[in-house]
Amino acid sequence: MRLAQIDQFVAIVDTGSIRAAARQLGVSQPNLTRGLQQLEQDLGVQLLQRTSHGVALTRAGSSFLSHARVAREEMRKAADEARRMVATERGLLSIGVSPVGAALLLPELVTTIRGAHPECRIRIMEMAPTGVLPLVRDALLDLGIAQRTALGLDAGLKFRPLFELQMRVAARPGHPLSGVRDLRELASASWLAMTAPGSSEDIVNLTYAKLGIPAPVPAVHCGSYSVSLDLVASSDLVTVLPPVVLRDCIHSGKLQEIPLREPLLPLVVGSYTRADSPPTPLAREATQAIQSIARRLMADGFLRSTAPLAAAPAPLSASSRRRG
Repeated sequence: MRLAQIDQFVAIVDTGSIRAAARQLGVSQPNLTRGLQQLEQDLGVQLLQRTSHGVALTRAGSSFLSHARVAREEMRKAADEARRMVATERGLLSIGVSPVGAALLLPELVTTIRGAHPECRIRIMEMAPTGVLPLVRDALLDLGIAQRTALGLDAGLKFRPLFELQMRVAARPGHPLSGVRDLRELASASWLAMTAPGSSEDIVNLTYAKLGIPAPVPAVHCGSYSVSLDLVASSDLVTVLPPVVLRDCIHSGKLQEIPLREPLLPLVVGSYTRADSPPTPLAREATQAIQSIARRLMADGFLRSTAPLAAAPAPLSASSRRRG
């Protein structure tokens, strides 16, 4: 039994004849007759009696009619709701980003997506990777952009590496430790971390662990780049930043780099999606746009491919410029 058959049955009753209903629905009488016969066959009862004046409801038909009208209205409401739901989902992009992803990718990503889809809405949540991943897994976010977790990847998630990032140590100009070149000598510094307290994902902690020495306990935890930059610029805090962000801060005179002889461990940044369902069209476009932005930043020398890094990066200077 199909919704079209119910529509045809109600039209026959309302118009009083198969001929009038066929005219109203724009179908041929034979097709409408076959549809009615198929409906009666499916139900196993006779719904209408043909008379010289048109059609008349049987007792079974009269009983079926009241339910048919309700069912037809409910089916149409359900179809409308389903279409609205699909339209809403197609027009909404929910992204979770770690501070690193936010600083590097978000401005251009939002401009790109809004340029292609002016009608779409974008919801952005900036948080530590440990906060992003559960929301992607539970389908509360379409896409997550964050560094690769040092812990095992949840079976409900899929990770696609985008680029490898060599973070730099930054401090205010004239910082007392600005001449330090060994990470060991920064163990006593007041660090600002952009991860949650106790996080095992902090690249400073991971690098100190590789050196075999205790990592400093951060004096401040802050999940926002803009606030973090202001805090470091106005105090003796030190932190780590992506090269492209630090370059702009050096150029403005807000911060300086503390170049190390041995680099921090590289940070692999990528996209997280659900493993058990395909991305929405908008999420797929966002991923493609992110890949394009990452390729350009790699070409400009601010990002690296996911191949292992071998040598310490050259210090950034105020005169450094991004090409392109």
